[in-house]
Amino acid sequence: MRKFFVAAIAGLMVSQAAASITVDGTVDASYGSPLAVQTVQTQFGDATDPAGFGNGGELDAAYGKVWNGRLYVMVTGNVEKNFNKLHLFIDSKAGGENVLSGLPNYDGGRSQNFGGLGFDTGFEADYHVFGRWGGGNFEVDVVDRAGGTCTTNCGGDFGQGAGGGIQSGSILGNGGGTTSFLSTPATFGFNNTNIAGVTGGTNALSVAEQAAAAAVTTGFEFSIALADIGNPAIGSTILVHAAYGNGDNNYHSNQILGGLPGPQGNLGGNGSGGFTGNLAGINFNQYGGSQYFRIPVQAEIPEPATLVMAGLAVAGLVGLRRRAK
Repeated sequence: MRKFFVAAIAGLMVSQAAASITVDGTVDASYGSPLAVQTVQTQFGDATDPAGFGNGGELDAAYGKVWNGRLYVMVTGNVEKNFNKLHLFIDSKAGGENVLSGLPNYDGGRSQNFGGLGFDTGFEADYHVFGRWGGGNFEVDVVDRAGGTCTTNCGGDFGQGAGGGIQSGSILGNGGGTTSFLSTPATFGFNNTNIAGVTGGTNALSVAEQAAAAAVTTGFEFSIALADIGNPAIGSTILVHAAYGNGDNNYHSNQILGGLPGPQGNLGGNGSGGFTGNLAGINFNQYGGSQYFRIPVQAEIPEPATLVMAGLAVAGLVGLRRRAK
């Protein structure tokens, strides 16, 4: 019996250790399998520099997990160092927008170029996370869109990394010129050293090419407290739409997760590669499949110390019972 409890405690500690996540831009084993894998080649350039200063942008695969009261999202691939942007739109509470409005106004007014963009039916964006890189500090913003009508507590919270092809940082809740909504810092990691995964072009990925995309382990990682995204309940599902586009938010690539049916070129602003000055011509309902991925909100895992104390208490009770006999 004693050996059983020792083994049980050790097993629980191993399970907890395996569940931990370090936000550094590299996939942790505890994420498990990808929730979405890229389906088409990239038309925004194939990164080729193992130091991370490559000239391409791609979204290879997406991972997600809820752990210790936080949402963790990992998108593997590359962000080109020309201020192109990786976008994560998060649907984590009731309300939100299925078709984006031009409000609230953030990102130097560039957010208004999203006005008119339509998501898949059932996806209603509540929060917007976006990262861009100009070759120095990787920059990340997180915004509470509040249905496009937010006037207070709108976010625009902003954080920077420390430069280089591998960097990380925190978004402290300074508000970025508006009232902050973060109760605790959000964190991010950026590792741009991938040179594998998808190649350049517009073709649908073969089975082998999708396997190569799924094998990429580096990219952009982000974590935020559940309390700051509406406290989604255990048993619910958080939806995330990932997209890659230009710095002015008026031209989208073909790199979306979910994953667009191939062959597929850049979406541009009208859904077929044309430049219109905004993204109002894109409606993701016109493409097959779900252009978002799902992250289940599961019950919390106890901390290691709690598991140990619980195990010792049980072992102590067993010992007392044995001595009483």
